[in-house]
Amino acid sequence: MSLDRLALRSLRARPMRTASSIAAVSFGVAILFASLATNAGIEASVQSTVREIVGRADLRVAAFGEAGLSPSTTATIDATPGVAVAAPALERRTYLGPDGNEGALPPPVTVLGVDPIVDPAVHDLVLVAGSPLADPTESSALITERLAAQDGLTLGSPVSMQGAGDRVQYRVIGIIAGDGPIAGALGRTMVVPLATAMAVFGSDSVDRVDILISPGSDPQTVARALETRLVSEPYVLSAPRDLAAGLRASTTDFMLTTGLIAAVALFSGAFLIFNTLSMTVSERIREVGLLRAAGASRGQVTSFMLAQAFVIGVSGSLAGLLLGALLALVMVALLGTVGSVTLAGPGLPLDAVATALLVGVGVTLAAALEPARRASRIQPVEALRTRLDTTTSRRARLRWLTAVFVAIALVGVVILPRAAGIAGIVQTLAVYGILLIATLLIPVVLPVMARIAGAPFGRVLRMEERLARSAIRRDPSRTALTLGSLTVGLAMIVALGGVGQHARAAAAGWIDDVIPGELVLTSIRAIAPDEGVEAQLTKAVPGIERLSPIATFDVAVDGARTDAAAVVGSDLAADGRLRFTVGDRDAALAALDAGGATVLPAALAERLGLAVGDALRVPGHDGQGLDLRVVGIIERSIPGKAGESMLVGWTDATDRLGVIGADVFALRFRPDASATAAQDLRAEAELLALQVVPLEQIEGAISVALARIFGLFDSLAVVAILIAALGIVNTLTMNVIERVREIGILRAAGMSRRQVWRSVVVEAGVLGLAGALLGIAVGLILGTVMVMATGDRIDVVTGIPWAVIGVALVIGVGVAMLAAAYPARIASRLSITRAVQYE
Repeated sequence: MSLDRLALRSLRARPMRTASSIAAVSFGVAILFASLATNAGIEASVQSTVREIVGRADLRVAAFGEAGLSPSTTATIDATPGVAVAAPALERRTYLGPDGNEGALPPPVTVLGVDPIVDPAVHDLVLVAGSPLADPTESSALITERLAAQDGLTLGSPVSMQGAGDRVQYRVIGIIAGDGPIAGALGRTMVVPLATAMAVFGSDSVDRVDILISPGSDPQTVARALETRLVSEPYVLSAPRDLAAGLRASTTDFMLTTGLIAAVALFSGAFLIFNTLSMTVSERIREVGLLRAAGASRGQVTSFMLAQAFVIGVSGSLAGLLLGALLALVMVALLGTVGSVTLAGPGLPLDAVATALLVGVGVTLAAALEPARRASRIQPVEALRTRLDTTTSRRARLRWLTAVFVAIALVGVVILPRAAGIAGIVQTLAVYGILLIATLLIPVVLPVMARIAGAPFGRVLRMEERLARSAIRRDPSRTALTLGSLTVGLAMIVALGGVGQHARAAAAGWIDDVIPGELVLTSIRAIAPDEGVEAQLTKAVPGIERLSPIATFDVAVDGARTDAAAVVGSDLAADGRLRFTVGDRDAALAALDAGGATVLPAALAERLGLAVGDALRVPGHDGQGLDLRVVGIIERSIPGKAGESMLVGWTDATDRLGVIGADVFALRFRPDASATAAQDLRAEAELLALQVVPLEQIEGAISVALARIFGLFDSLAVVAILIAALGIVNTLTMNVIERVREIGILRAAGMSRRQVWRSVVVEAGVLGLAGALLGIAVGLILGTVMVMATGDRIDVVTGIPWAVIGVALVIGVGVAMLAAAYPARIASRLSITRAVQYE
């Protein structure tokens, strides 16, 4: 009989252990493949989103601010050499529905005005019904499938739209497939002829121009020509790859975390494979010794062990691919969107399949190398021993496990998203390093941890607790490997729980720190000061103490688009908002109102390399630049489209930077305001097409979104706990097998079956509690490192995720004790006579 067939028979002889090892590999590979498939789906969605947004355009000229690109600028673009097609577009948000705005405001809709003559050459609008736009002056509209379904619209339906003046009615002539060509519109998009859109919204400018270059022309040459010609208005010139890079950047943190969890799950699987095959070597010393005595070479014995690992690796990896594909579908369905990208579904690229297979089999074989090497060195005379587990071999286990850990860490770095950069790699390696150090320290702290973890059980079951601790100390190396897997899984749960709690607290604190009021009124359009909205609200709703206008817009800093917000400094000063890290608060806010000043959030100041007293120049809407002096740096600023906003005085923004008016009003009631003030405000706001949003609602929405993402991360981390549970089953089963004669003697001395059963369960409980305590300690350290890597500070008192710690304790002890059911059953059913005679 060949050694390969003997290896297969050996696996079949221990179905429980073999199945648990295959399951461990499959779980690790499943998370890895789900991560790769989801990331591939994100990349495909990025490319799809870019195609939907820019179509076949080679370049895009987008306006800064609300003034847009004037007709002369559009004409200049069209006349630039190398430009074959210049497709202008106007984008505005408004409300659809009956006149009068009766009742609560409906969800807004994004209106996209395009030229029906030139736009089809650049963008493809796939229709599921109806016909495309044809006449530039017709009052016809195309709507998305989602908008049609949500508002009950069909072909021929009239659509009433609010513009700059009276409502205007369009007729639906076509339905666009999917969510339409605008990212972030939530599928509520209506496409109309550009000329009619400009008339409805009272504008002669456009927001952007998508450019298709002539055959044979070079995009970079055309871009340089545009930069030379376009000097009268601020704009940003970009290519499709720039948009794709921005979309990818918004998904980097998610892909970074899923890749990290995948590597941790693989490492937990490596623990189990390593431990399982090490136990096989110890258990089958005589069999291996007989093979050596029969003439088997060291290489043949090594291949005998590696053959078992190969079968486990291939079986587990194939099962993991199927499980991972299902997991990826669930992940995409739960998430819906990641960052600024709406997920269409997971990807299933062949390179992801190959990577998952190679990593799964490779990790299994790597974990098996040291046990195989140890087996090949067994001499026939050593086979007469009942055990083979010297101190040297124990140290070798941990050394080899370190090498496996390093290999998996390298795999984890390789699968990181490219946008993670050096900072992402450093953060990932720091996490791996902490986990490795914690794993290597387990044998050192094991005696103390066993005593601490055994104390609660000893108060109730003293004898069983002593037997459990004795069994745990029997093989410190094996116990350390089992605890290591449990510790790693629980550490990730605690760390992610801490990071999630910090993120929610930071988001809530962010809003509270920067919004000068107790609620906000949002508008889908900029409201100019001369419209008298502030006066109307103050008159209609007694009890308003302060109504602060805020306008969010874009500026160009060093040629890059940067978020900005126009504010009234005195309002922020009176409301006590903004935490200054550098600069005098009162002087800085007064300087904003005086003009020529800006306050920067710390993250932006660090990125731009600016300090208080430095100056920066931003282009104005009149073609002239505006010099702004940095007068203060704050911890957090008003949220923008892609990050935190630089703060600019209201006068500078409206007079020099083209800001038309406020799109947000922060409101605070007087302490003596009537109980009906909030209700009166809501009714008046609806008449003015303003939406009332309490700060608690904003914080709640952010919390729900974060909870969904971190809940998914925690669910993935739980897989590592399941792998650890399988390891506990194997370890306890092996401990029972090694203690058969001992258990028989105890039974003969009067120990009952129930006491035997309890001793094994208590042993698992001690292991689970020890692993939970270690996992909590390591997880708190990991969470702190992960938070600090983002540049944030963590509050030592409020930053501790007590709820997650409680869950980790329950999971650690509960999973371990449940895993003990099978080995405890075996131990309790041992026959006294056979146990005493067992060798």
